[in-house]
Amino acid sequence: MGLAIFKDYGGCSARRLTMMKNRALWVALLVLGVSTLLMVFFVLPRVSPVKEDASKVATPAVDTAKDAATQAESAVADAAKAAAEKMDRLKAEAVTAVTGMKALFAEGRTPAADAFATAKAVARAAVQALVTLDIPAGIDATLDTAMKTARGGAAKALALIEALPDDPAKAAGLIAAIEGALTGTETPEAAPSAPAPAPDNAADAALPRFDILRVEPDGSTVIAGNAAAGSRLEIMSGDTVIATLDVDPSGDFAAVLDQPLPPGDHSLQLKATGKDGKSVTSEEVATISVPANADGKLLAMVSKPGEASRLITLPESVNSAAKQERVAATDSASAPAAPAAPESGQTATAPTANQPAAGDAAAVMNPEIQVSAVEIEGDRIFIAGKAPVGGTVRGFADDTVIGNAVADASGNFVIEGRITLSVGAHVIHAELLDAAGQVVVRTSVPFNRPEGEQVSVVAQNSQTASGQGGAMVPVDLAAFEKLRGSLGQAFALLQGLYADGKKPVLEELAAARSASEISLKSIADFRPAAAAAKPIVDFVAATAAKAAKAYTALQGLPNDIEAVGAELPKIAALVEAVLSPSAPSSDLALPTAEAPATPGTVPAEPVAPQTTAAAPKTIEQPPLTESRNSVIIRRGDTLWQISRRVYGQGVRYTTIYLANSNLIDNPDLIEPGQVFEVPSEALPDAEEIHRKRLSGEKSN
Repeated sequence: MGLAIFKDYGGCSARRLTMMKNRALWVALLVLGVSTLLMVFFVLPRVSPVKEDASKVATPAVDTAKDAATQAESAVADAAKAAAEKMDRLKAEAVTAVTGMKALFAEGRTPAADAFATAKAVARAAVQALVTLDIPAGIDATLDTAMKTARGGAAKALALIEALPDDPAKAAGLIAAIEGALTGTETPEAAPSAPAPAPDNAADAALPRFDILRVEPDGSTVIAGNAAAGSRLEIMSGDTVIATLDVDPSGDFAAVLDQPLPPGDHSLQLKATGKDGKSVTSEEVATISVPANADGKLLAMVSKPGEASRLITLPESVNSAAKQERVAATDSASAPAAPAAPESGQTATAPTANQPAAGDAAAVMNPEIQVSAVEIEGDRIFIAGKAPVGGTVRGFADDTVIGNAVADASGNFVIEGRITLSVGAHVIHAELLDAAGQVVVRTSVPFNRPEGEQVSVVAQNSQTASGQGGAMVPVDLAAFEKLRGSLGQAFALLQGLYADGKKPVLEELAAARSASEISLKSIADFRPAAAAAKPIVDFVAATAAKAAKAYTALQGLPNDIEAVGAELPKIAALVEAVLSPSAPSSDLALPTAEAPATPGTVPAEPVAPQTTAAAPKTIEQPPLTESRNSVIIRRGDTLWQISRRVYGQGVRYTTIYLANSNLIDNPDLIEPGQVFEVPSEALPDAEEIHRKRLSGEKSN
């Protein structure tokens, strides 16, 4: 029984324990449920707004960054697209303009000067627009390269356009090079163009030559010219090749140097190598001085043995006075003139320095031959003098023939040869020959050869007091008339821009106006030979004064299309006053053998002896005297080169000019056979005078 009670008691305890466990489970479940409800309905609603607010803050920042990046990419893409379209458009316009200019020369035609000038101006404006094309930053590398290439090609093409000569016939063979530079064609094929004027002889025809030399102050250089068709051309600076190109089938070439010439002096020549491997080098030499800084001035010239040097005007701006000025020298001072040998009879003695220059009328009216100076360098001898234009002169040292020479268009000659002359007395003879090789007139002049390897002796200056240097040189009336003809063409182009109510673009106006201004200035600055006949001198002076008046009026107009058009009739009247007067008869400048010679001139042909039985007429000149400051101008000499040799710097050439100003009738030209005095020291302001010349100022 006790056991049964114990069992009953144990069963009750077990049930009670189970119930307690169940109750605890339910309490736990209840607590969990309540907690869940609290979390869902109370805690979470309070936490969610904070997250939402944070999300709201973060989202706009991300969106703004994405929008900015998208907009930047879009802007670059738009800029690139616009730039590419602009490049294509400008390039197409430039190619069209250049092609239009080229079309004027199709089938070997040579266009009228005004049509060519207009096409050239249009091409210049179109190519200039491509040169100034702006390249946006950040564009695709491929597009950036393409745009830089297009702009670089346009810059080369523009330089070639600027260098084109005004004469269409001379420009014909250069157009293909412009098209090639613009389109990136390295060696464009060009149809044969109008042939260039034939050189005087076959030897000259085989040599390359400079037709155009354009140099910018930074050394950028454009060269155009002619060489054997199909040859390989090298532009040489000393022994260094600075450019190489193939000459097109017309024989013309044009090149823009890839690298500007560095500051300093440079001498360039052209070397052409044919397909047979044979090379020839130009006789012409381009002498260039590039300034070291922005304050300096450049000078460029082309010289050729036997010809006067061609100085190149400076490429500064369309209407720059410096571009219109000749740059060889200044307009001031005077100096001893080159003497001329007189004649008073069958055997004559030239006046001494103490005699009046015009003491004998015949001596002034009919000089025939004279030795002006002799230079000796070792065993080389140079005899300079004056003779009738085109006359053949034979020179002797004592009784030894030195050589022959032909008097140039100014009556100058230089005979060059080799002979060893001892120190002491010698005699120079010069004979003027006729067409049959017979002696017409002879001059003899004694001199004492000084000691030294390099010595000079010169004729006594019988005409220093009067300043009548170069009395044997007739005025070059044809040169003055050529200037007037150029003015007529240039001004006709300017008038044509306004014809029939038209209005030119500013670039066309600038080009035509500049051409007219340059022509007027050239006429205004023209100076006839000091010994020219009075009617010629008066005509040139009166016409030059009218040209100066027209030049001042035209240059004073504003750079405005309307203003120039309004004043054009007044300018036309002034230009007409320059062009309308008729020039005096050329007989005044070039007398014939049958007519009395005009003072200051020589017969166009050598004069035959008065009687065949008589011996040739002989002129006895006073002895030549030593001069340590004289120089005979030889083939290829320039003032710049002489100055560089004597004074160390070419820019001091003004010293030489001022000492010989009345020997240099045209400041741009010095001619073989002239004898210049070269001061021992350069003027202290020689470089300042040079700068004034370049800026158009007058020197004192």
